[in-house]
Amino acid sequence: MIPKVYRVSPRLCVRACQTEKLKAGMISLSVVLPIDRASTYMTSLLLSVLHRGTKRYPSVAALNRRLDYLFGTEMSVRNYYRGDCHVVGLAADLLGSEYLPQGQGERLMEDVLEVMRDILFDPLLDEHGFLCSHYVESEKNLQCDAIRALKNSPRAYAIEHCLETLYQNEPCGVPIYGTEEMISRVTAEDLTAHWRRLIDQIKIECFYVGSDEPLAVSDRVADVLLPMLRDDTKGGAVPPTEIVRSAETVRQVSEELAVAQGQLVIGVRTGVSITDPDYYACAVANDMLGASPISKLFVNVREKHGLCYHCSSSYNSYKGVILITCGLQPQKRALAEREILAQLESLAKGEFDPAELDASKKSYENVYRQLEDSPTALESYYLGRALMGIEESLDDCRRKFASVTREDVLRVAKRFSVDTVYFLNGTLPSDGEEAYDEES
Repeated sequence: MIPKVYRVSPRLCVRACQTEKLKAGMISLSVVLPIDRASTYMTSLLLSVLHRGTKRYPSVAALNRRLDYLFGTEMSVRNYYRGDCHVVGLAADLLGSEYLPQGQGERLMEDVLEVMRDILFDPLLDEHGFLCSHYVESEKNLQCDAIRALKNSPRAYAIEHCLETLYQNEPCGVPIYGTEEMISRVTAEDLTAHWRRLIDQIKIECFYVGSDEPLAVSDRVADVLLPMLRDDTKGGAVPPTEIVRSAETVRQVSEELAVAQGQLVIGVRTGVSITDPDYYACAVANDMLGASPISKLFVNVREKHGLCYHCSSSYNSYKGVILITCGLQPQKRALAEREILAQLESLAKGEFDPAELDASKKSYENVYRQLEDSPTALESYYLGRALMGIEESLDDCRRKFASVTREDVLRVAKRFSVDTVYFLNGTLPSDGEEAYDEES
């Protein structure tokens, strides 16, 4: 199953994935932007303000009433990084047309698209033509609250600060929500000007998952959105994602925070991104390292040596980075770090048996098989790869995971290099030796 692609205009591309397995479908409108320190935080703020109300539906309550009338359609905002791209937009979960009264399926999709169009192109403006100042100030406060609240989650706080150091010379090192100081300076006039610039250069990636015929979906999307888009090839160019192949030095960063538990976060460069043929081997290597209940980090650092409350790893395939996170008592930091590095070395030496490799491969095969049960998961899989210029079916992906060999894992693991070691030192007294995870 590979989505049908319709390049409707230079500013509108529709991808439609037809499946009869699901009772519900989804449609998304995504805008892919370059990451810019001067404007990315404003785009995050703008998205929240636009979702507060439109000219036809001037409040959240009015928007929700309209969506409830559309057979309980649920709509959400998307705002995240994919590599060095900033992806923003809207996504809607809607009932499959075959479960609606005759003739209502096509109308439902058009009505939902019209609401999404209004949010992006026809927001609520005041008598001066500016975005509603009350909504702007309200969302500014919420965005500042979200930044401050990061300290309430020591693990999230440590990860965020480690990534700032790890990516400090790369576009994705820019905080997606900015800083409180940046946000406080934004006015309704500033945000309106930013919205108009964005609309002037906007290019939309539309993705549909459901039972409707792909060409018919493309036609409906074009009918609703094309009148709002300029018919030219200009627009914001998104640079390719930069992949740092290896770390030149190990950067050490320490910080103190009034919490009981310490947080150790280690950023590892793999040099392998999702566009690399070794991607599958690298993903499997990460699973064996720290992404599964039988991984080296869990079994050794946590269970065997009892050095931490949790220890795991995750793989950002868009940047080719593995992030190891470990919650522990501050006094055990040196021992835990030494053991984590020992497990990285053990993986590169091939100190694992065939059963561990098979378990990790089967884990990925199951994960990618389960994607077919979720419209949102399918959209995330195919859209993420489309942004990187990859067209690959789920069946092909599963086959490639199944074909990963011991030699493949060793080849990629030998390329791993530690880039950043961040330690958040908890200054509050611990309640004792009993393992307690502040994040649980």
